[in-house]
Amino acid sequence: MRLACIALASLTPVALGSGVSFSRTVTEIADDSSFALKFDSGCSSSDDYGSNDCSFNWGDEVTGSVDGELGHDLNDGSVFDVDLKVDRIISWKFSCAACGANCTTTIPVVNQDVNFAMPDCPIAADSISEVIDQVLPTDSPTDGIKVSATGSVDVKDDNGDKVLALDLDITIQ
Repeated sequence: MRLACIALASLTPVALGSGVSFSRTVTEIADDSSFALKFDSGCSSSDDYGSNDCSFNWGDEVTGSVDGELGHDLNDGSVFDVDLKVDRIISWKFSCAACGANCTTTIPVVNQDVNFAMPDCPIAADSISEVIDQVLPTDSPTDGIKVSATGSVDVKDDNGDKVLALDLDITIQ
């Protein structure tokens, strides 16, 4: 759950004008787990999983919280799968270990390589409660060009069972 919470919080929003915007739909969550991503402002709706339909401008301070419960350990062999379409045409699919390895992908359109370390295995069953207090960059990484991504993110345990599945719609400009 910590992995999913961190991943979602880092994706933050879908944009009006110049900024970033997002909406998400949680399609599945393990019976022994919970998840809520809440922003203090910038969102027009909410559901059982927190804030939704959010928009933030470049330079905004984004504050809120991530709260969740991972009901069972994520062991070696747990993965997260990302399946997005960028600008409705370009496929961006990758799968990474949920723990114990680095995750590497290349962001299409801008051709930017991303490589980040995942936490050590196992990710122990636990509660998470994290404060979000981030300032978005003052300038768009796309130089004002509108880029959107829609699709799904799934976190699966080492048995292949879904811990969290969600659909995303993200726009930056």
